Amino acid sequence: MIVVRLGVLAAFAVALYGQPKPKDVGGWDKITWNMTIAEARSAYAIDAQPESNDNWMLLKLKPVKIGDVEMGVEAAARLSSEKITLVRLWSLFGVPTAAPSAGPQDFDTLKTILTQQYGHPASEEVKRGENFRLIKTVLWSFPSTSILMTLEQSASLPNLGTIYLDYTPTEK
Repeated sequence: MIVVRLGVLAAFAVALYGQPKPKDVGGWDKITWNMTIAEARSAYAIDAQPESNDNWMLLKLKPVKIGDVEMGVEAAARLSSEKITLVRLWSLFGVPTAAPSAGPQDFDTLKTILTQQYGHPASEEVKRGENFRLIKTVLWSFPSTSILMTLEQSASLPNLGTIYLDYTPTEK
């Protein structure tokens, strides 16, 4: 399985190596930062109504695969504006609902793919959080968008954790 993942990763590296890196990123996929939740529902043909939670309106989109990593997707807007200000992708590992091959190694896979797509990150950090949980972050910064990837991994159960990939508009 690891050999297959490495093979896919190598194929991505060859395919994307010569491609120019973007000067800016205006959102995620079909979503742009001026779009409302209603417009995103239409763009993705989502029939379900968005949910409200803690002053946020949340729209679940269909899961996506980045390389071999399956990720859930959610667009979020403050209830006061309805304009999308966050697109969050996530992957859980070590829980029954996680993909069978999901694990902390997916963080490195995603980092490689995103570096090929967006160029070298603006910053990287590793620290310990609550209960000595490992927290790794990688940030790509563009004039219109910040892309923050975070790994939160249990210290006592290293095969238990979450990877978040947050696309947010850059504050001006």
